[in-house]
Amino acid sequence: MQLGGPAIFCDTFSTSNPGIQSRTGGLDPNVWGVSRIGGLNSPGQGQYNRWLPTALVDCNGTTTVVPPDDVVVCNGQLREALDDQGHVVTLAMYPKQPFDFEGRTGTVSFDVSNDTQGIHSAWPEFWFTDAPVPAPFTHSVPCDFCSVPRHGFGIRMSIDSYAGNHGLCPNGGDVDRWGAAELEIVRDWVPEERSFGHPNVRIFSCVKASPGPNGPLNHLELRISQNQIELWGSDAGSSVLRLMTRWSNVNLSVTRGLVWLEDTHYNATKGNCQSTRKPCQTQHTFTWDNLAFDGPFTYRDFSYDALDALVPHSDGSVDLAKYAAPNQTTSWNVLNMPSNPQAAAARVLFNFIPANWQAAKTLIVTVNGNQHPTAWPYPSSLSQGWWKTLAVTIPVTDLVAGTNVVQIGSVDQPVIVSNVNLVLVNVTGGVPVLPGSVNSYPE
Repeated sequence: MQLGGPAIFCDTFSTSNPGIQSRTGGLDPNVWGVSRIGGLNSPGQGQYNRWLPTALVDCNGTTTVVPPDDVVVCNGQLREALDDQGHVVTLAMYPKQPFDFEGRTGTVSFDVSNDTQGIHSAWPEFWFTDAPVPAPFTHSVPCDFCSVPRHGFGIRMSIDSYAGNHGLCPNGGDVDRWGAAELEIVRDWVPEERSFGHPNVRIFSCVKASPGPNGPLNHLELRISQNQIELWGSDAGSSVLRLMTRWSNVNLSVTRGLVWLEDTHYNATKGNCQSTRKPCQTQHTFTWDNLAFDGPFTYRDFSYDALDALVPHSDGSVDLAKYAAPNQTTSWNVLNMPSNPQAAAARVLFNFIPANWQAAKTLIVTVNGNQHPTAWPYPSSLSQGWWKTLAVTIPVTDLVAGTNVVQIGSVDQPVIVSNVNLVLVNVTGGVPVLPGSVNSYPE
């Protein structure tokens, strides 16, 4: 990290999952959470967040995988892959320690093999959310795919420039480069998109793209304050940073939250799959490394996964979600809750779709038999559409040691539910995630 202060979180991906059942694949679930949405969804055809097998380029070659084995740690790097299935999909990863930039400019630093071919392909995104709601993402504004937090923002790193076509890159047109313009700011669940042409968005430069998961990576640093965000980046394989994009007068409504690294696709068959300029990115692998951020240590979340449904189909794909008819619930076993959990609060986190695309008047959230009816929390602009993401606060006393049963549905609508978690917020005795720290729950 070149632009910030001393790191308060740091993961160089030198260690992996010690063998804990979770949705995180090779990532240590004591430190990381992983969620996936955007798969095929059709109750009539029995498809519930259905994910296809994909080719993962790992450190030893290429392997065909399905979740959770689509995320691996090898040779000190994180690699993950997905198949976009001709749709919009995202695989989202977050560390369970908040980043705080209240009253200051904070820095988040990471490396990635960005070889995007533009908005109809694969590209990395960065998100910041007020709570660790699974898979924060929006496809368009007004959005048909609006899995947005209550407060936060996201940045798409999807500008594509290549020899003979500079695109939106001021220094493009010579070699493969990428840049960023699109910023999604979310306030009270309402997204506002700022992109190229907005008076408070300025693109200074693009950087030379990575050749792919086995090649050198781009080093990126985000400088974030409540009213301005800057993206700095290096050419792949270089450590020299240049200012890429500045978003000013952003007026963020949150200054403490969680950071997310996301692999996002939008139907690559509509993009360069129609040409021979680059390989098709319908199936694609990103490599990530060296995530760190600075600032004060605030607290640690400890979250516990319900495993994906993993219902198999004959083509090797798997359903990650479950379906419930009106006034029924999906049921999930959340594993490994510690005895006598000590936390400031507890939350149930999940993604869901009203299967007929209409707002549900009341969601059913039940933990170990304790019911928490939840009114539709979103504004009228989000009354229809695809995936949503939500955090529901519950009493810590609802929880039991070991396996907890979580039931989620709707009183009046059929729903598809995925990525269920129980989260302990601000655990007593939690320590910063730094080399040599103890990352397991502080029993």
